Amino acid sequence: MITEFKQLSNRYLKANKKRTILTIIGIVLSVALISTIGLFFKSIQQTELEDAKGKYGSFHIAYKKISEEKMNKIINNPRVGRSGLYSMGEEEEFTDKLKIFSVVASDKALELSPYKPSEGRLPQRENEVAIEKWALRYIDNNGKVGEKIKIKDKEYLLVGLLENTIQNQSDSKIMILSNSNNINIENATLIVEINSKANLKKSVEELVALGEKDSVIKNTMLLGLLGAGEDSSSWKGIYFTVGIIISIVVVCTIAVIYNSFQISVVERVKQFGLLRAVGATPKQIRKLVFKEATTVAVIAIPLGLIFGVIALLGIKLTFKLIGADSVMNIKLTISYGVLAISALVGLISIYISAFIPAHFAGKISPLVAISSRATITKEKIKKRRAGLIGKVLGFEGTLASKNMKRNRKRYRITVFSIVISVVLFITFKSFMDMSLNISDDLNESQNIHFTVSPQYIDESKRVFIEDKLVEDIKNIAMVEKVYKSYEMNYLKAAINSEGKVKEVNNIENVYKSTNLGNNKTGINSNVAVYDDNSLEASKKYIESGAIDKDALNKENGVILIKKNRIFNEKTKNVYYGEVASLKVGDEIEVEAYSGLNERQDNSSESALGFNKDKTKKVKIMAILKAEPFNFYGSGKALNLISTKEVAEGLVGKGELKPISLDIQIKDQKEEIQAKEKIEEQIKSNPALMLTNNIDDNRKNKSAILMVQILLYGFVTVVSLIGSVNIINTLTTNIILRKKEFSTLKSIGLTQKGLKKIIVLEGLLYGVVGSIYGGIIGTGLSYLMGGGMNAAREFKWAIPWNAIGIATVAALIIGYLSVLAPLKRIGNENLIEGIREDF
Repeated sequence: MITEFKQLSNRYLKANKKRTILTIIGIVLSVALISTIGLFFKSIQQTELEDAKGKYGSFHIAYKKISEEKMNKIINNPRVGRSGLYSMGEEEEFTDKLKIFSVVASDKALELSPYKPSEGRLPQRENEVAIEKWALRYIDNNGKVGEKIKIKDKEYLLVGLLENTIQNQSDSKIMILSNSNNINIENATLIVEINSKANLKKSVEELVALGEKDSVIKNTMLLGLLGAGEDSSSWKGIYFTVGIIISIVVVCTIAVIYNSFQISVVERVKQFGLLRAVGATPKQIRKLVFKEATTVAVIAIPLGLIFGVIALLGIKLTFKLIGADSVMNIKLTISYGVLAISALVGLISIYISAFIPAHFAGKISPLVAISSRATITKEKIKKRRAGLIGKVLGFEGTLASKNMKRNRKRYRITVFSIVISVVLFITFKSFMDMSLNISDDLNESQNIHFTVSPQYIDESKRVFIEDKLVEDIKNIAMVEKVYKSYEMNYLKAAINSEGKVKEVNNIENVYKSTNLGNNKTGINSNVAVYDDNSLEASKKYIESGAIDKDALNKENGVILIKKNRIFNEKTKNVYYGEVASLKVGDEIEVEAYSGLNERQDNSSESALGFNKDKTKKVKIMAILKAEPFNFYGSGKALNLISTKEVAEGLVGKGELKPISLDIQIKDQKEEIQAKEKIEEQIKSNPALMLTNNIDDNRKNKSAILMVQILLYGFVTVVSLIGSVNIINTLTTNIILRKKEFSTLKSIGLTQKGLKKIIVLEGLLYGVVGSIYGGIIGTGLSYLMGGGMNAAREFKWAIPWNAIGIATVAALIIGYLSVLAPLKRIGNENLIEGIREDF
């Protein structure tokens, strides 16, 4: 009678170190994937929250025109955490070009505000102030943080320089931020942060009800990210998508671990049969398998959690290496709750995975098991000619094909393993593509450091940029590139009706009828003028066609930006995708609007009227996958780009002149020197002003880069998991069949023939697994697309790219996986191989 049979578990694991290591690697990577997913999403959520707090503040609700009695009632509400008052002063003339206004805030209000110092600190006393960096030279050109400055004959201590905002620079307004805890409530706004322990959504509803209807302002962006927004359908869609992803990962984890145990059990049938023959009960056999599961779990789960954290730290390191000048340091979140849940899911998955193999092992009949026939399918002997595989791949191909299905359980496990890896990659690659497709793109506008533009003191007097100024700024040693920016040109356009997009057809005021025939559909059009530098920068965004200035001028050509953002009034979501299905070589009929009034009148009309004598044709010469520079035209229009010469011919208003200059400098460390040199060049024209975009672009670029790095890191981890899963399964499959392969060699099969059989078997497994995986992965991609459509509308497409990559990768990995064990089998003694007991 066996009393210490459990000792066999540890002995078996030690005796089969390589197989045990492969099993542990599969579990480690699976647990690492689950924990990494949780940590990734937690980090993305935290990044979005920090970005929203940086732009809009940390408060949840603001109250304007509030009485002292009501303020006390709100502040003393147990649902309220921090609260503070701030007031905004009247605008005053500061110089002939600038206005100035003050913002006075209490200590808590400053904590909840979006104002962040780039140098120094926020004001703490009443005589202390902070201003934006760009404004310092207008107040005191020699002023420094820690020194006193004079503003409107009053002396203050400058304690901080705030990050520049484009809005205040464009409006030529200087903001003076100061601190006071004695603010007159009549002109103040109360901002409130809800207690972290309270139910956010219920608290918002209750606190909003305490204020007057028109005087309560909610921080909608922040509340939306926290799940307390008014329209939660978009978040439900995102949670649905995340739910699909997590479900896939859990199923894949169970499958990966199940494969390891099942292959191990199937190939140890004879050993279990011998144990049964000497007295082991089915229950003891099951316990033996569960003991193995427990041992590998104790080793693999902690390692998996450690590698999950390492993966996150790797992302953080990558983020830092991109460059501290262009990317702010964002702290990634390591949540102990996520790690605990990951460990629990991994543990449950291991025991679920071990259950079926353990049950199978317990049912084994000793006599059948010892004869090694328990898992082999006996084929009927019948003569048949070689099929297609035999004709194409020869005898070895036929043998490989038959051998795959000889052991049905092993065949299903191996194919299922590859299917899981392919599905895993397709779904995650689709998720990444869809996420990047609907998120903001990094483009050349994020690399613009300064903008020279006119101050419209008198709207009737337009100011343009002269060529001499352009050349003078180009000649500044610190300047890398100068891009000319022109006014947007608005046209009526007519496309062939078959070019309409189904998703856009349901959005109001995009497509219109025309008087050019039933086969034509009207649509508004925006034509942006690009100079030579801008056209050159646009070449990296080409999806089809080519950009050549001479060809554009010769063919009356335009460049189409493929994707638009359109707000759908019906669904209250943003559609992101093509507004018309057009290709390179298509011609569009266009006509310039006679003036602003006609354009405004047509904006809500269902028809566009064309004067056939004034209508011109433009030809699409290239299509861009994204906008090279931020496009400020309407989303409900064709967004086109062309040269100055083509645009002048279309608009017919004479020469077009640039209205601003976008400047890129060589090194951001030379920001101050470059700013001074540019200001020297524009000081002769008092109508021009310089805007510093560096701080705003740094924040925008950081948020976009963060999401992109996390998503790419995500897919990298998933690809690694899938690869190791295939390698684990195929390698184990071959190593455990040494007796079979030695027998084939003993009856005359050469090493070359054996190699061909095994390689073909690996490739055939890859083909079958890729077909099933491609179908299942596409279905799951479609479901995720439906979930993400609730957040932002877009046109779902079959993920051919992901399917292609997954199929090729599965075949390559399938081929490479069999080489190492094949070499090992070739080096072993033939007699020992035949006598191998597996």
